[in-house]
Amino acid sequence: MSDAYLALEDGRVLEARGRVPGRTRGELVFTTAYTGYEESLTDPSYEEQVLTFSYPLIGNYGVRDERFESDRVHPRAGIAREFTDDVVEWLDSEDVPAIDHIDTRDLVTSIREEGAMKCGIAVGDDVT
Repeated sequence: MSDAYLALEDGRVLEARGRVPGRTRGELVFTTAYTGYEESLTDPSYEEQVLTFSYPLIGNYGVRDERFESDRVHPRAGIAREFTDDVVEWLDSEDVPAIDHIDTRDLVTSIREEGAMKCGIAVGDDVT
């Protein structure tokens, strides 16, 4: 685990726990589904976006490829209150940056009130 930052178009910069290293940017969007995280992460409609999960624990029933919507992860990055190690390993194998220990309820509220916004994510030991 390493340092991570989420920079939002509205000027806020939020600290988080980095789970999968990398840097990316995209449109910040969210899902409120409490199941189906494999489907969401492999859904082509999330291409080029940074997907925020409002449900607090993502990965509580593992990762099973029979639930995939396609053959790869489509969002540019994933954000959760907490990712399990299974999901982190999967996202790492797909080179998709992931951050957690962030207030996703606040992010979802911001997106609902202000609309989707651009964001950037930096994860790694050298991102301070």
